[in-house]
Amino acid sequence: MKGTGLSALFLSLLALPCLGQYKVTTVDFPGAPQTELIAVNNDGQYVGALIEADANQTNHAIFFDGKIFRQLDAHGVLGSTSSFALSLNVRGDIVGGYVDASNVGHGFLYNDGKVATLDFPGATSTFAFGINDLRQIIGIYNDSLGAQHAFLLENGDFKNIDLPGGVTTPFSINDRSEIVGEFVDVPNTTGHGYLERKDGKITKFDAPAAPPNSTFFISVNNFNLIVGAYTANNATQNFVLSHGRLRNFDLPPSFRASGVSAQTVNDFGEIVGFYDDPEGVQHGFIAIPSRDHE
Repeated sequence: MKGTGLSALFLSLLALPCLGQYKVTTVDFPGAPQTELIAVNNDGQYVGALIEADANQTNHAIFFDGKIFRQLDAHGVLGSTSSFALSLNVRGDIVGGYVDASNVGHGFLYNDGKVATLDFPGATSTFAFGINDLRQIIGIYNDSLGAQHAFLLENGDFKNIDLPGGVTTPFSINDRSEIVGEFVDVPNTTGHGYLERKDGKITKFDAPAAPPNSTFFISVNNFNLIVGAYTANNATQNFVLSHGRLRNFDLPPSFRASGVSAQTVNDFGEIVGFYDDPEGVQHGFIAIPSRDHE
């Protein structure tokens, strides 16, 4: 996305609204027992997964095109019994993952009813986590020994993008080719948030109030607004980070949420994710910055 100086200034004003400056709306896939929203683009379209009420709590990828919700499987275009949509751009591209009849995980790229399977060469499983408007795709794959690795797919070519010294999970890529995610250098921990710029410069981050090795980044927009979280006292705290300034992100108390997972922020500061209600049922949400307080 190309922005003028005025648009950058406007978005910087929206970058760190306080809790009262968000209008939060619950979003449920019609008829689904549970819903997770995972990503939103600049056109207000979003993707995620519905969760069935079966013993395995099976996921099915879903897509809201701005007018109606659609299920991409089962009996849909993916032809899978288990899938999840994790990212979308403004060009109609959706990426995510599905599990085939042999219980093997694959990434997918969906556009206008057409599906391409994404498999890192030689991998035993692949999942696509993010796509930008340049159609650069990021995700993870497992090698023949079961070890996890990060990848970038660009112009049909796969590239390993592991950071040295640990396990890398890239969650989001913006139109500047900047990647954020989670880097774990101490086994069995959450690790650190990281930002990798196009020139290869890497910045690692730990939330100031977080215990060691408990922070991750999950989304970055084109104006350097990052959504992340950290774990403390067996609870997860979401946050938004802009130019070194961090503020916690929570849903209003009226939601009575027992757990909140913020997932993606777009260029208008809109955040989607999901939460658990007091009965333990998951719902999607969209939080839209309000200018009522200006």
